Amino acid sequence: MLNIKEDFILIFKAKKIVIPKGLTEKEQQEYKNRIYKRKKELHEKLGALKFRELVFKLEKIKFKVMKKICPNFISYYEKWCDFNTKRMLKKAKNNNEAELIEFNNKLSKLKMRKEWNKEENRNYHLDNKSPSQIINYLNWNKMVHQNNLKKDAIIIPILWLGTYFSFPFALPLLIFSCGSVFINLQCINLQEHSIAKYELYKKVLIKKEQRNLLKQKKEHIKAKKMMGNIILKNRKILTVEEIVENIKTKEQAEQIREWALSMLNKNNMTDFSKKKVK
Repeated sequence: MLNIKEDFILIFKAKKIVIPKGLTEKEQQEYKNRIYKRKKELHEKLGALKFRELVFKLEKIKFKVMKKICPNFISYYEKWCDFNTKRMLKKAKNNNEAELIEFNNKLSKLKMRKEWNKEENRNYHLDNKSPSQIINYLNWNKMVHQNNLKKDAIIIPILWLGTYFSFPFALPLLIFSCGSVFINLQCINLQEHSIAKYELYKKVLIKKEQRNLLKQKKEHIKAKKMMGNIILKNRKILTVEEIVENIKTKEQAEQIREWALSMLNKNNMTDFSKKKVK
């Protein structure tokens, strides 16, 4: 059984938990699972699940407001990505580094289009096709809120002194900063809960991702083969309408759709992932 001291370490410094020596591989995994399960339960007691409900409600409001106020957000975001990419390319030391910058630019656009269409923030929602990616977003989000707490630790004493000496606006700003501390703490608590949950089901999620990749690869091969046969038969480059005319079944349509979506990683195309195939 984990004691109070270990519970405290699990909440604040989980990496300091050391697995006892002399355990078999199975026993080590069971020990890890017990630790992460306990960590998840502790963060739930600290309000992680209730705060997550609030985050999801605010998330829905955020996307609705953004789509009304700025319906062309994606266009502006991609222009900013291109501007930032050009700036980074000037600093690239070699072709490999430049290619990586270009790839990350396209990937950022694709991720944001998906986020915009699904109305789900990638820092809080698991991608069923690539579940292992969530851990990077969780750690990044946690680091952002940790840095915010460090800023609050500097600002709050200054504002407290300002309030003591009756400086104008010091008290409202102090109250706002205290609220910021609470939000940052709860965000970190939620991220820690999600990280513990990920580690608990890590093996299952990775296996699921590998199966999805294998299935996707097979489907793309079928789609490419089908399109190749159509092109050879017609001896010309087909229009979209002509390709559609050659699709006979729903399965073929789905294969073409999946292959086309995969090409978004290679080409700057409009995301049409929400369009249904009839």
